[in-house]
Amino acid sequence: MKHTPRWSTVCIIALGVGAAPWGLAGCQSDLGEPTQGVDSDALKTENGLYRINGLSTSNGLSTSNGLSTSNGLSTSNGLSTSNGLMTTAEGRQTVSYLVRCALPSGRSLSKTYNGTSYVFQGAVGLGPTWEAGACDQNCQEKISACMMALVNTTGVHMPLWLTAPMPEIGWGRQAAYPDLEGAFFGNIFITDVSGKVPAFYCEGSTQIGLVPGRIGADQAGSAYRNPWGAGGLCGAPSHCGAAGVPASSGVPDGYNICNGYKNVVTVWRNSAALPVFNPNLRYSLKNVASGKNMDWDDAVAGSTIIHQWTTSGNDNQLWKFVDTGSGAYRIVNSIKTTKCIELPPTAPQVRIADCNGAANQTWTVRTTNALSTTANGQYFKFVNSASPSMALEVAGASTTNGARLDVAAFTAARHQAWSLTAIP
Repeated sequence: MKHTPRWSTVCIIALGVGAAPWGLAGCQSDLGEPTQGVDSDALKTENGLYRINGLSTSNGLSTSNGLSTSNGLSTSNGLSTSNGLMTTAEGRQTVSYLVRCALPSGRSLSKTYNGTSYVFQGAVGLGPTWEAGACDQNCQEKISACMMALVNTTGVHMPLWLTAPMPEIGWGRQAAYPDLEGAFFGNIFITDVSGKVPAFYCEGSTQIGLVPGRIGADQAGSAYRNPWGAGGLCGAPSHCGAAGVPASSGVPDGYNICNGYKNVVTVWRNSAALPVFNPNLRYSLKNVASGKNMDWDDAVAGSTIIHQWTTSGNDNQLWKFVDTGSGAYRIVNSIKTTKCIELPPTAPQVRIADCNGAANQTWTVRTTNALSTTANGQYFKFVNSASPSMALEVAGASTTNGARLDVAAFTAARHQAWSLTAIP
């Protein structure tokens, strides 16, 4: 029987089969950690898990972090309240996603750390038995696919539509999400005999660019990998089995087996969708052509110069994105959050200035292919709201330290493309 997908990470839309929506209401953009008695709303927006805390290529999630799959999550042995994931904001974000993937809507997990009580809400229900008992291999694989599907290592949220053979998610395409991004499968809780975490993805199409931070694009050190190598397609012969195909369509809803794994989550997206930034994170912006970071020359008192410089990790190279409520952002420095990047009325060179809410201090962010030379996936472009045909770039495509940043007509050149890294 064909199912309607039960949820979408656009807003956690929980649907009964052929029924009206039920479950969680409202999309919130506050993606911080859960506070006392309040669950983080990360999954109510887009794919916002920028890191699965403690997971590396050689250590499964349950090998550390105070987490066990053999005891119920609600017990002290299932998820420790004194060490591991519960002891940091980033770890608690991971717990929030684990609980949302594992427990059904209406169920929650309460934990207390250092005198503060945290409540994590369920949503999808892929491993309900884990609340009070063990999470077996089937449970682990379901939750793993769910978790991996929601990772964006740039800390940027992109709307997704998920399909899966698991009835908690189900089959069924959604017109607003026409692009097949790929599929996720494996088990992030264990380390296999090769000494690696068996965590995998495959690409859905060669026709759409990869979103930064997704399925291998700009993901140095990512714990999951493509078992068929870079560019390996889910639909290639002998890779994945297609499923959920309506009689009137030759396009599969998704995949029901990949590389021997039967708990597969297929991801669809809209490549034209605007990304959403986490207000609680800082970001470094690296130019694709030069490999250098956007930098405020704060060493000189009163300096307004924005240029590129070798990556340092210092605060003058870290930026926050403040939502204006209209799909555009103010880009503010992490040292002086009252200082915004602006395009002066009389010059193409950008500068830092006191925030005033003007259009020349707001930027629309979109994904872009850097087309002038071979590029690995997609990156970001920044378009000034006062000059919507003009994009942020390194002046003259320079690769030297100190080269100023300016704006120019967008040509998809590499010096107009940027990669992002999220910093807690």
